[in-house]
Amino acid sequence: MGEALKLRGTLEGHGNWITAISTTEQDPNMILTSSRDKTVMVWELTREDGQFVVYPKKALRGHNHFVSDVVISSDGVYAVSGSWDATLRLWEIKSGNAS
Repeated sequence: MGEALKLRGTLEGHGNWITAISTTEQDPNMILTSSRDKTVMVWELTREDGQFVVYPKKALRGHNHFVSDVVISSDGVYAVSGSWDATLRLWEIKSGNAS
């Protein structure tokens, strides 16, 4: 029947449903998630003692309603999030600043 999926870890940090997840080939150890808690979270994936460990690095705040989607630019520098507040935000991931 093929290979079975194996749980490697759990990301805990949002206060509501996760609505989207994004990563990029430029930095496969960076994961972004969006949530109904009005935030985008930046996560760092590492390996410690042969295990995968995911750390929340920062929360990007600025939307006034559910964040329904997030994507990372191909160079891994920017992210765009879309929200039920009828806005798109362009984030510089490293600084956390939005335009």
